[in-house]
Amino acid sequence: MSQRAIDFVNNWIAENVDATRPTDMAHHDRRPKQLAARCAADAEAAGMTESEIKDGLGDLEILMITAIDRAALAKESKQA
Repeated sequence: MSQRAIDFVNNWIAENVDATRPTDMAHHDRRPKQLAARCAADAEAAGMTESEIKDGLGDLEILMITAIDRAALAKESKQA
């Protein structure tokens, strides 16, 4: 497991994942896939391999789904 990859992805999520949920739930939310691709590209530019990230964190798309949900729930609880 690479702590460097974990730190990179956690920081990337904090800077790039917002709390908005799709307004039209009839359509598939493409953000997790798009965010995962952007994160992977940024990680590669920073010198990390895809396998380094997967070894430390697993599937980036699933991680982005979780990050979006957590951000939205945190936002909703602040508004309550």
